[in-house]
Amino acid sequence: MVKSRQHRLVRNLFLIGLFVSFVCGGCAPTYPKDKLTETLINVCKKEYGVEIQAKLVGKTIVVFIPLDELFDLKLDISPEAVEKIEDVILTTSRALFSTDAEVDFYMIIAADVKTTAAEVLLVRYMDDVYKFMHGWINREDYTRRILWQINFNPKLLKDSSFDFEVEEITLPGFLAAQIAQRLNKIFATSVVHKIKINSEFDPKTQRFSFSVVSADNTRFQKIYLPIIANIAGNVLADYKFESFSEIIIKNELLRNFVVITKNDREEYRKVDIDALLTLPFYN
Repeated sequence: MVKSRQHRLVRNLFLIGLFVSFVCGGCAPTYPKDKLTETLINVCKKEYGVEIQAKLVGKTIVVFIPLDELFDLKLDISPEAVEKIEDVILTTSRALFSTDAEVDFYMIIAADVKTTAAEVLLVRYMDDVYKFMHGWINREDYTRRILWQINFNPKLLKDSSFDFEVEEITLPGFLAAQIAQRLNKIFATSVVHKIKINSEFDPKTQRFSFSVVSADNTRFQKIYLPIIANIAGNVLADYKFESFSEIIIKNELLRNFVVITKNDREEYRKVDIDALLTLPFYN
């Protein structure tokens, strides 16, 4: 049930992007870097009556929205929460199109600080926004590039102030998370292959790592591995991201792994994912 209004939020993001592009195209910076977070806080309160907290972490701006209620009794995002989140997204987008601050990513954290300690986290890459606005990527692709998470943070019930640490988002870290999100969505729709993908990017080795837990090595080698490699290869190609050494796909249960080089990934990009997902097992 959470997905219905969550999808509404994602769907409305592309409309917000278009609106902001028309309103702020060619504007002089009205949100200077040294007052960016302060101005955001003031505008959200003045125009929408929404109390927020914000901080700039490197080239990532993080906006925290403490809410009295995030989910309703049906475990759906409440209409009031949806409206407040959309208002904040609109304001943040507008600010980022009219600031002299260098911002590559923005993160919105909407959290229930009264009862459930649930939080919805949204991350968007500004370059994706520009590409969509100029017609270089379509609406479906743009939506796939938005990161969504639903978490539970008990600390929120004790202190609704934004005093927790948030790391700056990097492009490879964002891509690792996006690839895992796409894969988890694919496997969630499969009747047979219900697995969870975890991901990370190691800046020291410049490796992308994706891990699964599977007791069946044949499934891992013949189904899970090629699907993971396919999505990883295609996403990295779409972003033209080449600043990595290799891709490692691990089976945590059986403690084995496969290393995929930059050259190897091209072969996996041709994999028919739908055909593999229909296999209950692989002979």
